[in-house]
Amino acid sequence: MIKWHDNLYMDSVVAEKPDYYKNIAEDDSVHIPPVYCVTLPSNGNNVLDIISCNELIFRHYRRNILEVVGLTHSYKEAVNVVMAIAVEAYGENDGHDFNG
Repeated sequence: MIKWHDNLYMDSVVAEKPDYYKNIAEDDSVHIPPVYCVTLPSNGNNVLDIISCNELIFRHYRRNILEVVGLTHSYKEAVNVVMAIAVEAYGENDGHDFNG
């Protein structure tokens, strides 16, 4: 089951048709190319998870609630979304930037 974050991070492709891509994520079928969900961590060792929506057909994901904070059309864009979230969170929590 997917719980969509209110302020969903998206790449420019998904931002043009967010409902279309959300439907793909919830479709329970395989899509080529896949769409990627950025979710809250599944365990204490992760900061965020990147999951291909094609994996969501497995029973493990259907039994659990996935809190999706980002949705992208490619893995590369999912990594960019994770970096953007990390930079934003770092700035809000510490008040420092990465340059010192």
